[in-house]
Parts: sequence; structure tokens; C-alpha cells
Amino acid sequence: QYRKIHTGIRLKLEEEIGRKLYNTYYYDRFYFPGQALTKHADRDACEISVSVHISTTLKECWPFIIKTPDTYVDKKKKDVVLVPGEERSLCLEPGDGLLYKGCERPHWRDPMPGGKKSKKLFGRSATEDYYHQIFFHYVLQDGQRAHCAWDKAR
Repeated sequence: QYRKIHTGIRLKLEEEIGRKLYNTYYYDRFYFPGQALTKHADRDACEISVSVHISTTLKECWPFIIKTPDTYVDKKKKDVVLVPGEERSLCLEPGDGLLYKGCERPHWRDPMPGGKKSKKLFGRSATEDYYHQIFFHYVLQDGQRAHCAWDKAR
């Protein structure tokens, strides 16, 4: 259902970064109150990632948190950190997308706020609060992760 969007974003990214990409995979996710995204770096198929906020019922920001790179004394050795990376919180509005290096940048979300309970739906409590986003993932065609194209490395 999101295949054309996945490819459209890839074409735009290729223009912006001046390099060719392969699509790997995409998926959408609904978050509900109390759910979190644990701090992690992604697998190889997520070399370049775009997270798009689709919709939410939340009235306040629920930030996407990402750690910026460390700065090293010697960029090749990377043995002495000159300036440590920082945690950055980013608030996305519906329709906003965030481009990041999923394999290199640790990222996470704290537990989602909200929790207005409503009626039972299929034996479970339904909630009025949600956050919907889609993740689109890519690899560089000339990069070390190209074998993950179309997520065939899985």
C-alpha cells in the first residue's frame, strides 16, 4: 500500500544526497499509551531511514529522540572523543518526515503519554489516543549494505 511512496521518497533522497539508493522495506506502526521505542540502532537494511508522522490524537509533542555523532580527536582512529554526541528530541507534526542513518544513530521514544480509555473492542480495551507513523528504509547502491536491497539479507 505504501510501495509508490517508498519509491518516491527514494528518488527525492537520491536527488538530495547525490547517490543512488535501493529500497529495502517499509512498515507502519500505531503506538498507544505506555508503549515506547527502546533505544537502539537499526539493522543493516536501515542504512538510511525516513520516519514519517501520519496522524495522532495527542495534544502534546511525543518526541523522537536521536543521539548525534561523537566528535573525535582523530577521525580515523576514533579512540579519543573530543566532544560527545548529544541527545536531540525532535517533535514531528503530521506530514513531517525525519531522515537519519538508522544503523549509526541510536534512537528511541520514551513511553507514549495519554491513555483515555473507552469501550471494549474485540475483547480488549480500546483507547482514543494513538500515534501513527511509517518507517521507510534504504541502502546505498554503492555501499557496504547494498546486499540488503529489497531486504533480501534477512
